[in-house]
Amino acid sequence: MTIGKTIMKSFAVLAAASIFAAPAPTSAATENQPPCPCEIARAALHIDESLRPIQPTVTIYDCVDTDGDGGELLRTRWNIIDVAGKPEEFSALKDALRQYNEETECLAVETRKQMTGLATAFQDELRRKGSSPVYPLCRQTDVFIRRADALAFSFVKNTWSDEGYGHSGYRADAATFDAHTGKRLSVSDVFTDLGELAGAIDMQLRRDYPDAPFMENGGRGLAEQAEALLRMTGYGKPGFTLDPCGASFYFNPGMLDGVKGVITATILFDERPELFKDEYRRAPKSYCMELCPWLPVRTVFADYDESLRDSLHITGSNSLRSKEPVITGTALQIQQTVSSNEKLTVFCGGQRYVEPGFARDVKATLVSLDDGRRYIYADILSDDREYTTYIYDLNGETITRVPTGRTMTRHAAARAAEPETGRPGTNTFYILSDPEDFLMNDLDTPKELRPLRRCRVGADGRPEVIWMQGMG
Repeated sequence: MTIGKTIMKSFAVLAAASIFAAPAPTSAATENQPPCPCEIARAALHIDESLRPIQPTVTIYDCVDTDGDGGELLRTRWNIIDVAGKPEEFSALKDALRQYNEETECLAVETRKQMTGLATAFQDELRRKGSSPVYPLCRQTDVFIRRADALAFSFVKNTWSDEGYGHSGYRADAATFDAHTGKRLSVSDVFTDLGELAGAIDMQLRRDYPDAPFMENGGRGLAEQAEALLRMTGYGKPGFTLDPCGASFYFNPGMLDGVKGVITATILFDERPELFKDEYRRAPKSYCMELCPWLPVRTVFADYDESLRDSLHITGSNSLRSKEPVITGTALQIQQTVSSNEKLTVFCGGQRYVEPGFARDVKATLVSLDDGRRYIYADILSDDREYTTYIYDLNGETITRVPTGRTMTRHAAARAAEPETGRPGTNTFYILSDPEDFLMNDLDTPKELRPLRRCRVGADGRPEVIWMQGMG
């Protein structure tokens, strides 16, 4: 049985979380006109073929501040986000992102000012105590685009900070914008009933994290905690992303009783369609979604084939049993082990693949196509300090890496940080948002001659070149 079929029935056991499917109620078909499995699948997935991808651009800034003798004091990182397109297209979204970027840059400047003094005092104390090694403090943020189409633009901002003296932590903050109005959406803009939503989150957290501290005493009060967070002012806590097939909520340390790390809960359109307002209960027919390392996410894969007949519970009389699962979510996770021998592990639908080589700074994207195929494109910083795109096939009995022939990358350009001047380094990636049209560089040619290639996902999952720089 292939992953593409088993994912309809099972989830991965990811880190400390056990992910289980929530039943999606269906409507009984009439006896005179039994439903076609493909039609039911498409309806359940809330596909809107009018939705078109937006092309995001993300620039990563890295700063290294030193103590004057060449020793590192502080490392900071932040991201600037934009969308490509004609000036009149998505102008409101561009304005909203411009304001977001200005706030991000102001915060980065303030962080550097505050933490430089802290880092100096911390390292002085370490030297006085004779501690070794002396290490820099850090506040590093990475952005992962969860959705970029004509309905919504949504991303997660992951921040790792080390302020010394044993104070370190990780948090995830999310933002979702209406693609046409540029409005930053709150939970009240997207969901119909916050009380019902809190109940759905409660149910999902119980399934995903059965051994979490908040499950003591049977998880009593969990729904009330979730609802109180959702009703907070501003854009609501926890933060959420509107994903291609539903919404994910991110609970940071301290939000729920006893939880010290970041945990997530995904509510799918198929499972609880009544929770989403009509205008935001829409999914593109094909989509790309960046995966945050260590944060599991559930999504729906569209298998439009005869294997749906089993999962749809079509009986011999061509009637559809009421209130039984139609399509369930699939759990995915990317793990990046931070150690002297850094590894990438891919989880999907109960399967696991460990990349044998060195892997750092992973930027992974799930690609789900309307014909049912799905892949993960992961850009990995490997031993030779070049980012390389690895492709993982999720369609067989096991997860496999696709041989690409040529060495390709979605990494566009880099400039090293200049500690002596304080000038930040930059890294730019071609964000994959459209499986039919994305950019890649060819690493098998000298840097000064590398042709830029426009590609689409080919029949075997590899990038298929549709245009190359110099072709005219």
